[in-house]
Amino acid sequence: MTQERRSKKPIGEWLVAEELISQGELLEALASRMVIDGKRERLGETIARLGFVEMQDVSRIVAKQFGLEFAGTTLPEPHASARDTVPESLARRHGIVPVWTEQDGTLVVLTADPTDIVAMDDVRLSAGARRLRPIVTSPDRIGDALKRVYLSDGSRTGALLDQISTDSESVDDDADDIVDSVEERAPVIRLAEQIIHDALHGNASDIHVEPGKTSSRVRYRIDGVLQEVMQIPKNVHGPLISRLKLIASLDIAERRRPQDGRSTYRSKDSEVDLRVSTLPLLYGEKMVMRLLRKGAEQLQLDEVGLSDEQHANVLAHIERPQGLCLLTGPTGAGKTSTLYAFLSHLSDDEHNLITIEDPVEYELPGVNQTQVNARIGFTFSSALKTVLRQDPDVVMVGEIRDLETAELALQASLTGHMVFSTLHTNDAPGAVTRLADLGIPDYLIASSLTMVVAQRLGRRVCSSCVGPHTPTQREIDRLRLTPEDIAYNGWVTGHGCAACGHTGYKGRIAFMEILTVDKGVKNAMMAKAEEAEIRRAARRAGLVSLREDGLVKARDGITTLEEVLRTTPTDAVEEHDEHVAALAAAQLAAQAAAQQPVPIPQPQAPAQPVALAPVREEPKRVVVADPDEEHRVGVAAALRDKDYEVVEVGSGEDALDAVARTRADAVFVSAELEDVDGYALTHELRGRQVTVDTPVFVMNPADEDARLDAVRAGATDAVSTRTTPRNALNRLEELLEHVD
Repeated sequence: MTQERRSKKPIGEWLVAEELISQGELLEALASRMVIDGKRERLGETIARLGFVEMQDVSRIVAKQFGLEFAGTTLPEPHASARDTVPESLARRHGIVPVWTEQDGTLVVLTADPTDIVAMDDVRLSAGARRLRPIVTSPDRIGDALKRVYLSDGSRTGALLDQISTDSESVDDDADDIVDSVEERAPVIRLAEQIIHDALHGNASDIHVEPGKTSSRVRYRIDGVLQEVMQIPKNVHGPLISRLKLIASLDIAERRRPQDGRSTYRSKDSEVDLRVSTLPLLYGEKMVMRLLRKGAEQLQLDEVGLSDEQHANVLAHIERPQGLCLLTGPTGAGKTSTLYAFLSHLSDDEHNLITIEDPVEYELPGVNQTQVNARIGFTFSSALKTVLRQDPDVVMVGEIRDLETAELALQASLTGHMVFSTLHTNDAPGAVTRLADLGIPDYLIASSLTMVVAQRLGRRVCSSCVGPHTPTQREIDRLRLTPEDIAYNGWVTGHGCAACGHTGYKGRIAFMEILTVDKGVKNAMMAKAEEAEIRRAARRAGLVSLREDGLVKARDGITTLEEVLRTTPTDAVEEHDEHVAALAAAQLAAQAAAQQPVPIPQPQAPAQPVALAPVREEPKRVVVADPDEEHRVGVAAALRDKDYEVVEVGSGEDALDAVARTRADAVFVSAELEDVDGYALTHELRGRQVTVDTPVFVMNPADEDARLDAVRAGATDAVSTRTTPRNALNRLEELLEHVD
């Protein structure tokens, strides 16, 4: 009876009663409900879509409304026996996940909508259950649960895990035992192959196998975003990593140092190159496998995602007989794929195209491809010298890393060759200053550079579950949407379906910022202008920023505003930016007017001045982790002299606890911690959301190589506090000036 009374109050009234939304927001949501595929949007979904409350809070209130159990961030572990009672297609169609069967025949299920009686009855009849007991969770968690339960050949994977877990109980950590165990046990071999096989069929680009304190997880990077697909018992992690090392020809007895390797994996229907990297962490080794598919269909220029104007602009520059075209962006931005599209367009019987790569990722028909090998001295610069003697028309250099390679590339572009290459910069104008930083004279940059393309990859909205979207306040503020943008009714979002793995996205598209070197940009280069001035010159020539290009694609219904916000850098608002559209300029003027000082009414009688107490700034908190007590006390004393609040610990475990407990503003960690080295601890901190930007200093690395290892692991810097403590403190003070 209590449950019936609870369920009669609408969800909107529950949310108001719980003070999650206001009455005004409820009325706005009631007026904003949309019809999607002939069905009226549920009120809770509307409230979440408008940004008034998180969907997880809506689901929690739904559970409370009907007196049901709620599963938040931690989902119950499904049993294989329950999974086998409900076909995957039925579970995905209704968004209901079987969890386990109780002794009285009740089937426990996860659902985001316990009021869908038809769906519940379908699942109950299919499972042959007496009744269902629903556990409520949010829709996005249903998608995660479906992936975990119905992972391709999931029952086989579960059986393999059970078998490996049983076998692993008798294996200790001795390296020889692990080698013998891996070679003798077929289940771990089949599990490793299953993980690679599922990643290939799921169109994953990377596989991550990550150790945890009590279990490990396997994640796939699909369309640029990591998705968890499997949890494995802790005692399975070691044998699995060892088997994957064997596949990549790595030393399975070496677990203290990072290793890199590569291999080719062949199955019945595919062949893939694997690039493998291991990293020792707090609870074991983490492994990442990059999947490079052989024979994959190559991207053509008209499939990159260029607008008609961009397409014509790019063609006009890459079809020139000579010049230098650069692609910039972070790792994983699709630079190589776009360069391959350029080469595919230019490849014919009349031209000699040669690439210098590290490594050769895909085979291009009609293109001569060579791979650098630093171990024998065949570097990018030495390879480029050789290639220029091979009568090339077009040369692609995988990356410009040093002055010698840069000079050769620019000189080649001035002597009758079209040269393509990449740089790591945030935007297109940054490529100019990067070349100057390498030591290239300004006149040489200006005379050889013809085009720079900055690129990011965003996810395409899934065509099977696309629906209308109203911009949230966060999107309006951070994307600086105009009133006309807000009123536009063509924005879209993906609601999640079986076709896209309940992510709302399927496939990717490039966002591009194209800088062409016209007379104005060239003059700015010759005048040694700052990067901001080069950008202004490019804007006058028609440069469209990465974010603007993303917004155009979102407006066309190709992607979403959230994806543009996630992948593109914020545009700097420039006071004299002549390229800003009239509408945007008017909006900026209106904002400026709105920010003018407002006249304050004068009091009738002079007010007595009020003495305000000085505001005391809270001291910055620093954690110092070092097993050497004498040295730790010395560093802490020097920090306290500078008015820092210091927490001293002697181990890595205590350091992690102290950082989380005190919300430290910076961390000093010894490279010589006994339970875990400073590099693994640094990597662990960088993997946590709350400490991803916290300054971390590794103290007293053994040598320059060790210092570089620390930086690669994510350290802000590696400093000597024994011989140069003053430098370390000065560096810390510089960084803490910017800590909120």
